[in-house]
Amino acid sequence: MISFIEGNIEYRGDKFVILNAGGIGYKVNIIPKLLNSLSKSQDKVKLFVHSQLNMREGTFDMYGFQNKEDLELFHLVTSVNGIGPKSAMSILSTIEPKHLKAAVVNENADYLKKISGLGPKTAQRLILELKNKVDYLDFGDMSGVDLGQEGQATEALLALGYSPSQAKDALKDAKGKTLEGRVREALRLLGKK
Repeated sequence: MISFIEGNIEYRGDKFVILNAGGIGYKVNIIPKLLNSLSKSQDKVKLFVHSQLNMREGTFDMYGFQNKEDLELFHLVTSVNGIGPKSAMSILSTIEPKHLKAAVVNENADYLKKISGLGPKTAQRLILELKNKVDYLDFGDMSGVDLGQEGQATEALLALGYSPSQAKDALKDAKGKTLEGRVREALRLLGKK
């Protein structure tokens, strides 16, 4: 199977890019955050990919990631019974990796249900099946990760009409000690875009 693709971006969709690698155009599904970070003027882009033949739909799909760690997290999430590649991409586009790890370790199914749109059974299954698998993943400093406050801040931005990925990206960069401060800072950051 294909492990990575390096090439020029020929086309940008809302959730995918078409990479020209060796004269062949490869459609690679990516999360919106990665799509926004890829510069149009970049000569070469290297994406680590998960490729999958979907026999039922008769398609060959590729899912791209900026680094091996994100690809590894994708493989972990898709290893959960009932979560396929499209669901995993949806989860990874709405939850920061360190928050996903914290939710699994702390068995916080409510956070997973609110933020990523998972149903209660799927959220519980995700926690149950990944609880012993996420310990080795290093996402930086995990101290100070308050999922309750993170969930409330995300809900506030969603109520104001922002998409889950916009809320996630803004809250990632928003500094503030209180819930209100983080939401204000996130709104300021979203206003600049």
